[in-house]
Amino acid sequence: MVEKIEKVKSGIPGFDDIVKGGIPKGDVILLTGTPGAGKTTFAMQFLAYGARNGEKGLYFTLEESANSIIKQFSIFNSQVSDLIKAGNLKIVEIPLIDFDTFKETITAEIEAMSANRVVIDSVTYLQMFFSDVMSIRKGIIEISTILRTHNTQGILIGEIPYGENKLSSFGVEEFAADAVVALYLIEREGTFLRAIRVVKMRGTDHLTKFCPMEITDNGIVIYPNAELFAEIH
Repeated sequence: MVEKIEKVKSGIPGFDDIVKGGIPKGDVILLTGTPGAGKTTFAMQFLAYGARNGEKGLYFTLEESANSIIKQFSIFNSQVSDLIKAGNLKIVEIPLIDFDTFKETITAEIEAMSANRVVIDSVTYLQMFFSDVMSIRKGIIEISTILRTHNTQGILIGEIPYGENKLSSFGVEEFAADAVVALYLIEREGTFLRAIRVVKMRGTDHLTKFCPMEITDNGIVIYPNAELFAEIH
């Protein structure tokens, strides 16, 4: 008898249709994309949905200030400040001191809040702590292990460099995650198209095609039954 995999809802319209009902519980996702592709919006939408439905969320930022992230996402969700005041959502700025401090901060915040959903933005900044790619991969695996050990639903944000045909900055991030979700902002004939693709998601069937995506006044909306009007190379 095949054991049924428990799934959680992302809260992003259209995404759960791509992954056949939701994200496998406890998985760590690498959310990667070019600058401006919508990674922060996707991640905050994921956390806010959980926070509205009894799941506490943590957003760790290594680059932007907490106020900047709140301001960005308030455009799509006016309730974000209320979720923070209620203690269901928290944004934590992590100083780039050393990797042990980084891990200790993540662990302490998760345990103090009993967080269910966690976002780390971004793993690209691990290059500040390590001098070689394999050490970066080891560091990402250590972070993923912390998230799994605490039974959180984790998202690690990464970067797709402009003009390069790869999924991450270092080429190792995708191997340390259970799933890889890539966001794209493609210029075609003077206009820009947004797209999303689930590259891998262990333990569940999913669409593998590029699906059109929009960032609307209410946040990200994905259209899994539609086709892009241009090929992506």
